[in-house]
Amino acid sequence: MDFSVSKVPLYISVKNAILKAIQSGMFDESNQLPTEKILAEKFNVSRATIRSALQYLEDENVIKKQQGVGTFLTHKNFLLKMRIDKIKGFYQLLRDSGYEPSIREEGIFRESIDQKISEQLNVSRDSEVLIIQRTLLGDGKPAIHLREYIPVASLTRMPEVESLPESILEISEQFLSRKIEYSISEIIPAIVDRAMMKTLDLPKGNPILRLEEIHFDQNNEPIIFSEVFVNNHIIRFNLIRTRDRF
Repeated sequence: MDFSVSKVPLYISVKNAILKAIQSGMFDESNQLPTEKILAEKFNVSRATIRSALQYLEDENVIKKQQGVGTFLTHKNFLLKMRIDKIKGFYQLLRDSGYEPSIREEGIFRESIDQKISEQLNVSRDSEVLIIQRTLLGDGKPAIHLREYIPVASLTRMPEVESLPESILEISEQFLSRKIEYSISEIIPAIVDRAMMKTLDLPKGNPILRLEEIHFDQNNEPIIFSEVFVNNHIIRFNLIRTRDRF
């Protein structure tokens, strides 16, 4: 295992490297992580940096610290690739999954709205919609293709490809009068079509995951609709379910 890490922020780089070690099965035998002292020596960083990285992983429910005993994975053979139960942009989720993310911009289009988008966003059929299309890469490989549909009437200004922020959350904050407060996603199994073969560099007939997401404002009104196509050779979603305490 290569324990080298990338540049700042250092504790995030260390956290990502620990996560990659977990995903590789390094801790499957004992289910326990090395001590802070040992990890600090392996990564050649301070124990304070290790402590911050581990706290981040604990906040994400990847590990659990037991006072006086040690730090353990939350369950045996834990293979976390990407959590979708927290509202984050997919760019950040790729980074949190241990990949170096980048974006391949594919354009911004202004089109007449179709029936499906009209129903999803609760706008009239004579409206126009802005379509933002781009592909997210993980370590240089196509991982996620995104299509964001935004009613033109809701924009405070028109975005440009060169100035688009990484996250749909930031797009709503910078270009819409209303911000995203929460999202509802539907996960749909799909088969790669000819267009997606090229976009995600996958063979014909390969299964992929397709997400349809509706993003809502604080008044529970839909403001953006997203189609998300996931290369499951790179990304596997993981949803942590906890017991109801009430």
